[in-house]
Amino acid sequence: MQIGQLQPAQPQAQPTGWDTKWSQLLGIKLMATFDSSGPDVWNPKEHSLVYVTAEGPGYGRPEFGGAFFSGSNTTPGVAIVDGNTGKSVASAHYPLDKEPYNENHGLGVSMDGKWFYTQGQFQGRDVLLIINARTLKVDKILSSRVHHARAYHDAATKKDLVLIDGWGTFFALDSSDNNRVVGAVDPANLQGSGYLGFVDPSGKWLLASVRTGFNSHGGVAVIDLKTWTVKSRINTDDNDPIWIAFSDTGKYAYVSGGHESKVAKIDMSNPDPSRWEVVGMTNAGTIGPYGLTLSWDEKLMVVIGKGEASHNQGISVGLIRPDLMQAPPGRGWGADVAGTVYTGCLRNDHGLLHPNPELNEVWLSCNSSFENVVLDLSKLKVKSRLPMPNGGSSHNGSFVAYAPDWKGELLSDTNGLHGSALAKKIQMLGAAAGKVPAQPAPPKAGGASDVVVKGEQLFQKTAGGVGCASCHGPDAAGKIGPNIRGRTVEQITRALENVGAMNFISLSKEDIEAVATYLASFTH
Repeated sequence: MQIGQLQPAQPQAQPTGWDTKWSQLLGIKLMATFDSSGPDVWNPKEHSLVYVTAEGPGYGRPEFGGAFFSGSNTTPGVAIVDGNTGKSVASAHYPLDKEPYNENHGLGVSMDGKWFYTQGQFQGRDVLLIINARTLKVDKILSSRVHHARAYHDAATKKDLVLIDGWGTFFALDSSDNNRVVGAVDPANLQGSGYLGFVDPSGKWLLASVRTGFNSHGGVAVIDLKTWTVKSRINTDDNDPIWIAFSDTGKYAYVSGGHESKVAKIDMSNPDPSRWEVVGMTNAGTIGPYGLTLSWDEKLMVVIGKGEASHNQGISVGLIRPDLMQAPPGRGWGADVAGTVYTGCLRNDHGLLHPNPELNEVWLSCNSSFENVVLDLSKLKVKSRLPMPNGGSSHNGSFVAYAPDWKGELLSDTNGLHGSALAKKIQMLGAAAGKVPAQPAPPKAGGASDVVVKGEQLFQKTAGGVGCASCHGPDAAGKIGPNIRGRTVEQITRALENVGAMNFISLSKEDIEAVATYLASFTH
C-alpha cells in the first residue's frame, strides 16, 4: 500500500519540560508536535518482518546540475518493504516546507519499533522528523540536522536509546521518554570534525569517525557513554574515516577509509580504551569504501564501494577476510582481500545483514539507481532487485519484526544486529568456536546441589523474566549447546559486561557462581 503525500495534522502546544541540559548543550529545540494517531496504514499480521528505508529525491536538482535526481519523487519520506518477500508495503512523504527538496540520507528505528527517525525540511531548515510507525504520520520535529539514526542498549542506564549523528553532532534520544535528548557529545570535547557515530555491542562506548584533530590523517574518537566525554583517539591512517562496524563479540572494530580505500582493524579487548590500537589494515577490495557489514560467521566482510572521496558512482562491493588482516606495516594486501562483486547498485552507501541466517543476505540501498539490491552471501552474487515504490532514493535503515499486536523488535540496523538476532549470532559464533572451558566454577559451601538448583533457576529465568536458556538451550531433547557448557565465572562476567543483548541482566557475584556451577554440572 502506498499512501503518498501524507501530511501531519496541525502542530500542538509543545509539552513543558522537554528540554534537557543535553539539548541545551547542542541548541536542539522541539519545533513542533503533532497528533500522530489515526488508523494503521499497514498490517503487521500480514508483514511480520519489514525492511524500513528512507526514500528521498536523490542528489541535486536538475536545474543545479544534479545527475541523480528522481523525477517521480521530490520530497523526503519513508518506505516499508516486506522483509520476507521484498514486496512494497507502505510509503509516505512529507512536503512540510515551501522548498520541498531534501535528500534524507538515512533512517533509524527505535528498539521497540514504535518510531522512525529521518531528516526532513521545515520552516526553511533541515530538521529531524520523528514518525509514528503505525500511521506514518509525523509526531515531532526537532531542530537538528540528521545524517543517520541507530538504536543501542545503553549500559549505564539500562535503557534502549536512539543515537543521532547530525553532520558533526552526536546525541541520544530516549524513545520511551517523549524522545527527549538524554546525552550528547560536547563539540569542544570532540576536538575535530566528526562524521558518523556507532555504539559498540557492550553499550558503553560510542566510536565516532573524526577527520581532523589528529597529528596526521583522521581516525576514531572513543567516547564514554556514561559521561559523554572522549577517552581515547585512534589514528586510522586515512584522511576520510567513515563507517565503523563491530565484531559482535565486541573485541574488534573496523573502520573504512574513503580516501585511501582501505579498512583498519582496532583491537578493543582491553578495558582501557586508551590502550586500544590498530592491529590490522587492508585494501578494501573496492573504491571509496563507505559502509561495512560483517557476515553471520564474521569470516567475511562486505565493504560498500560508494566511490566516496572520488567519483561517488560506485557499483560494486569489496569482500575481505577480517580474520586474515595483518598489522601495519605488514598490511595484508593479498590473502585478506577475497574479491569484488559487481552489483549495479549505483552510489550504494549502506548494507544491512538480513536477520534470518538461513537466507544469508545483505540488503544494499542504492540511492542513485533508486532501488534496493539483495546480495546472496552464499553464492556471492545479486539475488534480486527491489525498486523503490515511488522511484525515490534509498538509504536503508532497519529490519524490524512485529507481532500482530504491534509489539516490535528491532533486529538489524546500521549499528549491526540487535535483540534476538544478535543473541542468535552470539550463539552461532560460540558453537562454531567449540571451546569448552576445562575448569568448572567451585561449588559454594552448603552443598553443591543447592547451588546447582539456584543456578538452574537463574539460567532459566533472570532479569525481566527472560533467562539465559532463551538463547543457549536446553533444546527440546534436553541438550545444552557446547558453547555455553562449562562456562566459568570470569567468562560469564565478561559476557554480561560486553554482549549488548545481555546488558539487561543483573546478577550478583554469588548468582554468577551458581550459574557457572550449574553449567559445569551439565553433562550433555
